[in-house]
Amino acid sequence: MPGSINRRAVRWLRGQLPELVAAGAISSENARAIESHYGPVESRTNFSFVILATVGAALVGAGIILLIAHNWDDLSRAMRTIIAFLPLLIAQSLVVFVLMRRNESRPWREAVAVFDVAAVATAISLISQTYQIQGSFAEFMRVWLLLSIPIVYLLRTTLGAVVYVIGTIVWLFARWGFISQTNPMLFWVLLLLVVPYFWIRFRNDRDSRETATLAIALPVATVFGLGVTAEFAKATDLGGIAFAGLFTTIYLCGIKFFPRADERLHIVALFGGIGVGITAIVLSFEASWHMTREALWGQRTLTGNVGLALEFLFPVLAVCLAGWDIVRRRFQFSLAAASLPIVAAIAWGIANVCKPPTAEHLYKTDCSFAAAMLLNCYALLLGIDILARGIRTNSIARANFGLLLIAALAISRFFDSELSFVTRGIGFIVVGAGFLIANILLFRKRATAIAA
Repeated sequence: MPGSINRRAVRWLRGQLPELVAAGAISSENARAIESHYGPVESRTNFSFVILATVGAALVGAGIILLIAHNWDDLSRAMRTIIAFLPLLIAQSLVVFVLMRRNESRPWREAVAVFDVAAVATAISLISQTYQIQGSFAEFMRVWLLLSIPIVYLLRTTLGAVVYVIGTIVWLFARWGFISQTNPMLFWVLLLLVVPYFWIRFRNDRDSRETATLAIALPVATVFGLGVTAEFAKATDLGGIAFAGLFTTIYLCGIKFFPRADERLHIVALFGGIGVGITAIVLSFEASWHMTREALWGQRTLTGNVGLALEFLFPVLAVCLAGWDIVRRRFQFSLAAASLPIVAAIAWGIANVCKPPTAEHLYKTDCSFAAAMLLNCYALLLGIDILARGIRTNSIARANFGLLLIAALAISRFFDSELSFVTRGIGFIVVGAGFLIANILLFRKRATAIAA
């Protein structure tokens, strides 16, 4: 299957073959057999050249716009219309040229894609200004995104896809910021439009930097979308469970779909793991479990129920992903990290068991403290588990992240609890000593391994 071979490892192996032949470890025939097994050498595009070409195209487009703007007021309406569509016509001509003559040149595709997207925005803006078409910035972004997404697929532009994802975030905040409580469900439709392109990139070149960049842009946009959706749906305090499920899903997907030969995590798994730790700390505060009492499904709009279903989707997906690998006994993830959605759901149930609040806003129930204590225990166990995995795999970064999680929990309780200063001081001393001891052990273990 395309993308199943680690291209970075193959490039490293190709570079080692001459040295292995010279040292007599393998014969020349074996080296040629290895070369033929992995196929012909693929040409690598200089990523910095792609960026420079894209920036150059953007600057040229900006310069043309400024030159036109200098004499804009002196032009007739017909001339303004021609000028508005002229960059778009040039961009479309360049698209045809690239598809016919430079289809395999990534710098050409990326640069023309950026110029085409800019030309679309220019045409929309100038036509709206010329004919006094009223509308909000969110409406402008929506039209721009819908007209730009075909360019992503036509020119196979990863940079354009990343810009498109950023545009969905801009549309989301423009829509939510200026018109309070406005339906944000279109965000998910806009975001889903770029997912097939990511799947194509993933299938063709899973280990490339471009795929990794798009793979991290999509989860970041999903985090923003889920936050606004949770606020819009106003479910019975399911936001904590939803974010626990989202970050756990990101972490599990990073482990499962972006495996690495070494013990280091892919950037997607790293992002999800950090999100799991932060979510655990946030939910350890008692205020996170102050409940409201709003019906789950009754007396809600259709879009509100869709938003509620989206909140349920990520915890269910996380449990299914973890459960599938556990049943097959092929999991490499932390069981403590994967269990966050279940722990958050149990805490939510505990907080809701107690006497229902009568106030309309956030209310402290009799079981809010019990729910927070459960998450405190979980966060502590998560930090210990990450620390232990770091020591076992000789990973200083992972061990320090586990200690950092424990320290963050201690600092949170410093401001959140009524413990005495002596107790707090002892707690900080213990955590600091843990940092020193863990790092000393890891450095000694690494030095012993190097010496051996």
